[in-house]
Amino acid sequence: MEAKKVYYRLTGIRAFLFQVIFTVNAIYFVVEAGLNPLQLVLIGTIMELSIVLFEVPTGVIADHVSRKKSVIIGTILLGLAHLLEGAVPAFWGIASAYAVWGLGYTFLSGAEEAWIADEVEGKGLDKVFLKGSQIASIGKIAGIIASMIISMLFSVQAAILIAGGSFIILAVWLWFRMPEERFEKLEREESSQLRQLAGAIHKGYRTVKGHPVLAGMAGIALMWGLASEGFDRLWAAHFLEDIQLAGSSAVLWFGLINGIALLLNIGVVEWISRRLNGEGEQTYVRLLLLVNGALAASTLIFALSGELWLALASYWASFTLRGLNSPLYSIWLNQMLEPKGRATMLSLFGQLDAIGQIAGGPFVGWIAFSISIQAGLFATGLLTVPVLIFLCIAGRYASSRGVSKSSGQEGAG
Repeated sequence: MEAKKVYYRLTGIRAFLFQVIFTVNAIYFVVEAGLNPLQLVLIGTIMELSIVLFEVPTGVIADHVSRKKSVIIGTILLGLAHLLEGAVPAFWGIASAYAVWGLGYTFLSGAEEAWIADEVEGKGLDKVFLKGSQIASIGKIAGIIASMIISMLFSVQAAILIAGGSFIILAVWLWFRMPEERFEKLEREESSQLRQLAGAIHKGYRTVKGHPVLAGMAGIALMWGLASEGFDRLWAAHFLEDIQLAGSSAVLWFGLINGIALLLNIGVVEWISRRLNGEGEQTYVRLLLLVNGALAASTLIFALSGELWLALASYWASFTLRGLNSPLYSIWLNQMLEPKGRATMLSLFGQLDAIGQIAGGPFVGWIAFSISIQAGLFATGLLTVPVLIFLCIAGRYASSRGVSKSSGQEGAG
């Protein structure tokens, strides 16, 4: 089968299966497994820690053995993780499942994109990724509908187990249908990958340290990580326990909440992406200031909301604004970086976000457990405020030229 067709089907089916699970995950965690706020956040922390620990070792498979095998292994592990999650409605079972999930994700991370890039030899890759993203969006919407139907006909647990088993079937299909004809194994270098990573991080740190704009952007990535994990794990618990959505209608409500949030995010990101074309740094700084100021406000309102209509409006606003952050920040960051060393710097900023999530999750979870879920969510809103400070710092030094060019002029001076 043609590689692009396999890629589109893989992207769409996986997005569909993930959404079947994620639509009802919160109900399963809170209602079926009875997890408290701290346990909810710790699950996310365990997953992120697993990703950070295994990101480099599993990269060896994709680079030195086979991209196809790496994708298949990752898909199998995701399936096993969700089967374990659905089979054991208890903290230890779910936590173990998400440790396995993190491992599985690292096998997929980068391998799938590298595989399709190899197979199409880089031709029309932007169009391939764009179409894949569009198919994934359709898969997510279909997944929400399927999750609601399965959960109402059978149970929330059944939806998770069916999707988990389907990941295994998907892996078997990939084994027979996924072509790999243009993969070239990398020769192992004398220095270990861990040593290379340490060197790259040190080099990235020196680059950031010497440039106020990048230093501000690094602070933004870290604070986003600190704020995001708590929100991701507690928003649903707020609806279930504080707004009292638990009950027979919970599945329908969560399908509606997720569906509208997804459609809003797709629409707003598409709208703004069409209007941004080669804008200068100051434009992105102003937009990010506006988005994150509104995000902090909407998150605080969501935390304090006791009425359903206010909780819905503020959650949808928060979800949509968070969805805008990623493309705006990515465009701005890529403008700042020269092609040489760009991958290293992007990896460094990604690690800062992950570190923030690992550090911020337990802190917010402890607040939610000790005081209330609303207090935990309020803390995530407050953690967004320093982003505005870092944006002001970065914006003060921002110019229309890249960092490397600026550094060259400073060095010449």
